[in-house]
Amino acid sequence: MWGDIAIAFLLAFIVTFMATPYTIKIAQKVGAVDIPKDKRRMHNKAMPKFGGPAVILGFLVAIIYLLIVKSLEHTIDLFGPEQYGMKLIRNVFRNCDHIHFLYH
Repeated sequence: MWGDIAIAFLLAFIVTFMATPYTIKIAQKVGAVDIPKDKRRMHNKAMPKFGGPAVILGFLVAIIYLLIVKSLEHTIDLFGPEQYGMKLIRNVFRNCDHIHFLYH
């Protein structure tokens, strides 16, 4: 169990570490950059404000890894009598529908 958690943590770290430079480039293209304009700012150069997607991607990869491993080890039964997998999928798509309606 702890080995799987350690692997998931490492996966999240590696994916986030690898995705961060790409999110910095996207932030610069989109304009999500904090440019210091006065002495109150802590940084002396422009700082991107778009690190969230890299962290979320790392988290999702770790969660998917844990779900697959625990399902293969029969520690969690996603599609058993309790139908945890179907409930998870249904809630994800239900939340996506709410997000879709918020932006359109």
